[in-house]
Amino acid sequence: MSKNVLILVLLCLILASANLTQKVSASSPKLGIDPLLVERAVTPGNSTSYIVNVQNEDRFQSITLGVAVADLYENINGVYNLIPAGTSNYSLAEWVTFDPEILVIPPASSRQVRVTVTVPRGMFGGRYGAIVLSSVDDQSGGASAPFGFRMASFLELEIVGGAVRREAYISDFTIQPSSALPSIKQRIGDHGIVYSAEVSNTGNIHIIARGSLMIQTAEGRTVARYPMGGGRGIILPENTVALRSVTGQNLPPGEYVARAIIEYGGRRPAVTEVDFSISEQDIDMRAQSTAPLSRFVVEPEQVDIAVRPGAFSSTILELTNRGSEAIEVDSRILPLEFSIYGEFLPEQERGSAPDWITVTPSTFTIAPGRTQRIRLSLRPPREADGGYYGDLLFVSQGDGGTTEIGSNILVFVGNEISKLGRVDIIDIQQHPDYINFDASFTNEGNFHVNVAVDFVLRQVFARYEEEETGRIVPRRTEPLTSITLPTSANPVLPNTSRAFSFQIPTTLAVGTYELAIRVDYGGNEPAVIELPFSIEGGDDLDE
Repeated sequence: MSKNVLILVLLCLILASANLTQKVSASSPKLGIDPLLVERAVTPGNSTSYIVNVQNEDRFQSITLGVAVADLYENINGVYNLIPAGTSNYSLAEWVTFDPEILVIPPASSRQVRVTVTVPRGMFGGRYGAIVLSSVDDQSGGASAPFGFRMASFLELEIVGGAVRREAYISDFTIQPSSALPSIKQRIGDHGIVYSAEVSNTGNIHIIARGSLMIQTAEGRTVARYPMGGGRGIILPENTVALRSVTGQNLPPGEYVARAIIEYGGRRPAVTEVDFSISEQDIDMRAQSTAPLSRFVVEPEQVDIAVRPGAFSSTILELTNRGSEAIEVDSRILPLEFSIYGEFLPEQERGSAPDWITVTPSTFTIAPGRTQRIRLSLRPPREADGGYYGDLLFVSQGDGGTTEIGSNILVFVGNEISKLGRVDIIDIQQHPDYINFDASFTNEGNFHVNVAVDFVLRQVFARYEEEETGRIVPRRTEPLTSITLPTSANPVLPNTSRAFSFQIPTTLAVGTYELAIRVDYGGNEPAVIELPFSIEGGDDLDE
């Protein structure tokens, strides 16, 4: 069935308005701006500077441009729009200085704007804005633009070291025929299905959202899984962007559940599901209830507990209702299990959690803006030893759909913690323009670990003897490229593995090379592997 599925990747350009592109259209002044987007990380009390280059590509006319600062608003499709400076709660307009304020660019020439952003002390989170270039009357004798236009270079600023809060919700989840959305209808016609999860960023910094859509039958059998995307995947604070999947109308008549899983940089994804049905004539729009989805958070998102066999231990979690209506919440405990890529496994692929981990109360109601305290209790049997892992899920089901959040429960029973691990190189594949390296880390201890990975590719120069002097030149290596992966969000549990893939955009010449991977996981020493290989004639790998 998958070969009949039409996936439409909905990507939006970074535009400030319908008239804004990297180069202004032929009917307007011929201008180019670079960079379109600047991403910077700055510590409070410090500054960052950069250059915006503007190119006048008209060979005969000069152009005069005014320079200003604007705030950003992101629409539902992930498109940036310019709004007046100081409008947004996450504006950086007051921190920006630039020079000059007026650009006069001769024909076939370029000019620069130097931009400086100074972050006051005590700031945290993210700030956003744009350097805007617009047409003004040319007082120096050049041609003035007969109409107004604007171009922008966007700035996304992350303030390092402060109190960063990444928090996001799926605020709406709908299923519609493509005929209901003109922008999609004109691409694929009337016979598609559009699954749309609107993700609201309620944190204080931009998030990178990527989603997946799982379609299941009413009996829980998985029918298909698709990616969900929208815009660049960036969602600014206080903005909502729709992540979508567009498929062909290829589901047979029946009852289905659509489950949206949105990863956004938090410890756990945002998860929502809705019911819908397919008939011979139409899609049942029960998924489009006007009732809001539940919005609630749990703290902490991960609980680490060490306990002796046979002993009792407990801790408190807090659930807060961020919505405007009371919600009913049910809880249950599943085994905590991840795929080899660190993603939560579907419930049907997990076993049973230890019955000595319990939660009280298991069902409750939370009023708007109120917090419910939950007691997590455990009493491991006397024969228990090592790591035990639970996934404490809280589910709220309403007219608008079902919302799910959870907390990782990491329990160690015993006295002696053993952290052991090894790294293996699984495969190396060379393609015309890049090389793929696949590796895995295996946790051989009895305790969960978080891993950080460093990858290095070196060229090897063999030991040789100089003919004239007889001097022996020892073997040496020269680093070609390196990649560092940040510490994993989800831990690697005992007796499980985590896969890592690296892609190097290069074609290696004939010669000898060495691949080295280091995994830091908190043990006495890191897990390290080095693998020499050679490139023979015809770009073949000889391991």
